[in-house]
Amino acid sequence: MILLDVEGVAASRPDRPLFRDVSFTLSDGERLRIVGRNGSGKTTLLRILSGALTTEQGVVRRGREARLVVLDQDPPLPPGTVAEVLGHGWEIAALADRLGLRDLLGTDIDTLSGGQRKRVALCRALASLDGEGSSADVLVLDEPTNHLDLESINALNIALQKFEGTVLLVTHDQDLMEEVGTRVWHFDGRGITDHKGAYEEYAAAIA
Repeated sequence: MILLDVEGVAASRPDRPLFRDVSFTLSDGERLRIVGRNGSGKTTLLRILSGALTTEQGVVRRGREARLVVLDQDPPLPPGTVAEVLGHGWEIAALADRLGLRDLLGTDIDTLSGGQRKRVALCRALASLDGEGSSADVLVLDEPTNHLDLESINALNIALQKFEGTVLLVTHDQDLMEEVGTRVWHFDGRGITDHKGAYEEYAAAIA
């Protein structure tokens, strides 16, 4: 089943174009790692796919009732305490414990460090997943391991291994690259080159 159909998408900055005429389809169950030089527009592309930004041209079509869950590099969080932002339930409590948030539940979001905010946002994203499928169809992760400690990265890996949906991943973490995904998309600002297989095979092919 096609979840995303992207046709002729483009974006620019005030001083230069970022990318243009980017087209692809994304199907159920695919696990894609997006790589490219810094500044090529990877984050902008993900934000267009998630609906946070409007494309300057082209169109993004979602499959009927397809749901995206997004973890941005600098994720926005609503006001309140950590407990209020996370909500209730045993799944949330277990995730919060694994991510080292138990002692922060009464802390106001505005007083958290960058790393603590990232862990709260990760907890919210992973809470939408379960081991037998998911209420999410596509999980979009933009540099998810930034500001995370090893225990939090391990919790992310475990959740991704259980998640049966589609994953779009942008990261510089090579270990995560190896463990998540079956394809690599090299994004150079002009288009996408598809490399099937392990990240090590892709890296060797471009070396």
